[in-house]
Amino acid sequence: MSLAPGDLIRWIDDYDIYEASGDVVTPIQPIYAYGIVIEVSSADPKNVVVSRFSDNGTLSMIHMIHDGFELISKG
Repeated sequence: MSLAPGDLIRWIDDYDIYEASGDVVTPIQPIYAYGIVIEVSSADPKNVVVSRFSDNGTLSMIHMIHDGFELISKG
């Protein structure tokens, strides 16, 4: 999969609900953050600058493997 400016992506920002079983707590309902890819790194194409959909429109640098984002739609 090739990422390009204008692609819509999402990643897990937090969890809304957790489930406990004995000593283990497991997140079960993710809260997703969404954004548009602004720039793709030429050194590592899985590393992108994204404009996050939020009230302040912040820019973030995230990595597909480390941050676990997924492509929703090609731009």
